[in-house]
Amino acid sequence: MKRILLLGCLTLLICSCSKTPSAVINATITDADDSTQVVLQKLNYNKLAIVDTIYTDADGKFTYKVTLPNESPNFYYLFCNGSRIAAMILLPKDKVTITADGKGSYEVEGSTESSNLKTIDDNFAQSSAELLNLANETDKYQGNPEKVKEINSQMGKIYVSHKRSAIKHVLGNPKSITSATILFQKFNDNLPVFGEASDVIIFKRVYDSLKVVYPNSEYLVALMDEIGSREKYFEMSNKLSEVKAIGFPDLVLPDIAGKDKILSDLSGKVIILSFWSVSQTEHKMFNNDLLSLYSAYHDKGLEIYQVALDIDKPSWASAVKAQHLPWINVNDGYGINSPSIATYNVAKIPSMFIIDRNGDINSKDVFDKDKLESIIKKLL
Repeated sequence: MKRILLLGCLTLLICSCSKTPSAVINATITDADDSTQVVLQKLNYNKLAIVDTIYTDADGKFTYKVTLPNESPNFYYLFCNGSRIAAMILLPKDKVTITADGKGSYEVEGSTESSNLKTIDDNFAQSSAELLNLANETDKYQGNPEKVKEINSQMGKIYVSHKRSAIKHVLGNPKSITSATILFQKFNDNLPVFGEASDVIIFKRVYDSLKVVYPNSEYLVALMDEIGSREKYFEMSNKLSEVKAIGFPDLVLPDIAGKDKILSDLSGKVIILSFWSVSQTEHKMFNNDLLSLYSAYHDKGLEIYQVALDIDKPSWASAVKAQHLPWINVNDGYGINSPSIATYNVAKIPSMFIIDRNGDINSKDVFDKDKLESIIKKLL
């Protein structure tokens, strides 16, 4: 009887072990030789952890069975000589074939998610390289504002094109974990691909889609943390924007000619600091009200410093010229990622700040012409 029970337990143990999720990696490192060391690492939440060290054979090949922590997709990376040579997203029963040159260029087969990851990584690398090349070009033309403006326009188009491609991927692959990773791309610390206030909606959409298919994925925890941080940030920004500020932070932004315009140069005047976009038809109409007020009170000490949050600088410049806007018009071409947004805790556009002669922010977001005129009269 004891023997029967023992055999039964052994059978259950074997069945249990056979159900442990796993995947197989078949790799060829083209410039490797006998016993080249390859390190397999896994992304745990938000940091890498070493899984194992693998050695290639004389042909630079190896086969490795990866024990997966769960049924959800997991991110794995191969490193050689301290450099990442391949990236994978592994699911149970995947049999992935990797061919890498050991310098970062690789091909992957046998895993749809890994192929998706490589595609979005390659696209991001290409956009990053194009932006970096153009950024370096601007250094050569500092004495030629027209050329700098042209280059900034090209950079804006690359950024917009990449973000549109990223959104297309997210919408077209709602059940792919790569839809989450693409949300965290950033060209630099000040230029994330998804950095606009409204982008939190996309984060939530991706989270809701992936929660259905991979409810236990550790990466969803990271995604939810990001959503929470973004919501808190914009909630705090809104609260701060409602508080009357003492003194005003300075801004230095380029005008249509590429010449820096300093906000503090207007100190001692009554200043309307306006944040807008040429895509807003309503604000184009409101500019007519500003024109009327500027004409009536500029000689008495009224100044307008208008910040456009448009990536397409040529369109912005055309709108300024078409409307004959006589005040200071500036735009750094970073759109919603402009540092000026953070400086004034702008949570929405249009936004407006009225600064008195003492440098204190007196009022905010007064878009009714009569009310605005009444405030200006009192401050003058």
